[in-house]
Amino acid sequence: MMSEYMENLLKQLFHFYTVTLKRIDLTGNLISEIEDGAFSKLTLLEELSLAENRLVKLPLLPNKLTSFNANYNRLKTKGIKATAFKKLAKLANLFLANNQLEAVPQIPESVRILHLQNNNITEISTDTFCRRNDTYYLRPRLSEIRMEGNPVVLSKYPDSFTCLRSVPTGRYR
Repeated sequence: MMSEYMENLLKQLFHFYTVTLKRIDLTGNLISEIEDGAFSKLTLLEELSLAENRLVKLPLLPNKLTSFNANYNRLKTKGIKATAFKKLAKLANLFLANNQLEAVPQIPESVRILHLQNNNITEISTDTFCRRNDTYYLRPRLSEIRMEGNPVVLSKYPDSFTCLRSVPTGRYR
């Protein structure tokens, strides 16, 4: 039986480490589900990798994330809430490649690198990366978009890239 002193000490240590964690890598753990509140107490979390698992939906993500990797899962568009990344104002790297996404999720302004290759994205719109009614809108931070391996033919949507510094890599024919 553990002494009360040791039990309190362990609780304090656990609390300290969960509150101060900045990086978690759960790559390749066969995780199929994560509850929405799982990361809620990790207020300082900046980097999270859930790559190479079996996720079909994303949990709520911590607001301070700068890098999120969910490559090689089973994510579909309906498994990502429309506002999943909206409050992530510091998110710079977003990796959602090798999933089953049918559409590009809403991407925060802060994102610099976006990997969406090898999904099932069939179309994009003027509002996917830019703003349909704002010809002066620019998105200078978004410097790398990878969309190769998707059925979408990017050349059908030339107005979708007018706000970007460079066009996405992907299929143009």
